[in-house]
Amino acid sequence: MAATTKEKTILLMDDEVFNIQWLIDFLEAKGFDVIALPDAEGAIQEISKEIYRALVLDLNVPISSSLTNGPGVKKAVYQKYPGLQVAWHARNAGYRGRQVIIYTVHRDPEVEHEARIMDCTYILKGRPKDLKEEIMAVISFDPTTPPSN
Repeated sequence: MAATTKEKTILLMDDEVFNIQWLIDFLEAKGFDVIALPDAEGAIQEISKEIYRALVLDLNVPISSSLTNGPGVKKAVYQKYPGLQVAWHARNAGYRGRQVIIYTVHRDPEVEHEARIMDCTYILKGRPKDLKEEIMAVISFDPTTPPSN
């Protein structure tokens, strides 16, 4: 597990940011900076540079053709839902499982299975209370930061 480098920043990946403006407002009210990205390629570039406090990833986002055959594409479900590729890249970049939250409208047993394998949280859209509770649990402590004495 890599140490968190951006403790006060949460990365959101959703190609319809206007639908999650409430989440941005919530996180900013909690004192976090929010990076909102509309596509998988931008998110993969960002998570390669830093370890953010948490990632909230939509599954169905645009992805460049150069990423559709790259690492992380183990099964057809990764091509169907590009957000899974971002989660895979995050886990392989050192993000701990709980830092990666997959947030989607798609109830799909394959996605749920892959999220469980990667040890990521899988929450359905339309359940903002569940998402807020999970984010608060994730940000309540950072196991990569040594305790202060």
